[in-house]
Amino acid sequence: MKKILIVEDDMDFQDIYSLYLREESYEILRAMNGKEGLEVLERTCPDLILLDLNMPVMDGEEFYVALRSRKEWAEIPVLIASVNEKMPPKIQALGGVSGNLRKPFGMDLLLEKVHACLD
Repeated sequence: MKKILIVEDDMDFQDIYSLYLREESYEILRAMNGKEGLEVLERTCPDLILLDLNMPVMDGEEFYVALRSRKEWAEIPVLIASVNEKMPPKIQALGGVSGNLRKPFGMDLLLEKVHACLD
């Protein structure tokens, strides 16, 4: 079973994403901010990360920079799920984002992007 880490501070979004992704037989890991996301990564390596950008404690841009700085995490696909239209400069500079979902988006689009990354 493939694992997806959802790094999202809004519990409603976490719940909706989890519901649809579990129906597709993915194991779901959750984090409320980038700091918690890094703590999850220390314990397990997901197959995909669904990342919000605007979060307290550690935002998505800081999380992404930390993620890509570690060799063992550098190849994990990342889907950005955010209201932001533009990709933050540090994420643009590092590259390697597997896709961008602009909130609000339909669950069909989420599943399409996830399947494209994992299948």
